[in-house]
Amino acid sequence: MNAIFQRRSIRKYEDKPVPDEAVRQILRAGMAAPSAGNAQEWEFILCRDKEKMAKIMEMHEYAFALKTAPLAVLVCGNAQREVYPGEDWWVQDCAAATQNMLVEAADLGIGSLWLGIHPIEKRIRMMREIFRLPEHIHPFSLVALGYASKEKEPIDRYEPGWVHEEQF
Repeated sequence: MNAIFQRRSIRKYEDKPVPDEAVRQILRAGMAAPSAGNAQEWEFILCRDKEKMAKIMEMHEYAFALKTAPLAVLVCGNAQREVYPGEDWWVQDCAAATQNMLVEAADLGIGSLWLGIHPIEKRIRMMREIFRLPEHIHPFSLVALGYASKEKEPIDRYEPGWVHEEQF
């Protein structure tokens, strides 16, 4: 459970690439997520292109971490693999995949930041354009990855007042 508490949002990275083996491990963790009907609708696009990252930063007000991130992973849902067409379970499935990736990155000593794409139409259109996504591929999140330029302390956000027994 240490990786869960060590995972923090990192917005500034060292000028050091993420090793290919670490990228594979992070993607494996994403693909190990649960999915509705075991549909595994996720698709992942790796981006190391600084020009693409600059375009994203122009249009996404919280994407400034891409200025120093050596890698970003666009997490998408593939509507053609939905087991329950039209119910959009890919949203929850991609959220689980994204979270798994963040935790695995922390476990490997790699910093990460979850940048929200879905459901903001402006961001969805931008990702479709930049990454040339076909209509059945839905951009969900963008995960910035790299080695943190400074360490952040683990955090425990447990709030007992938010836990209810049997009813609210």
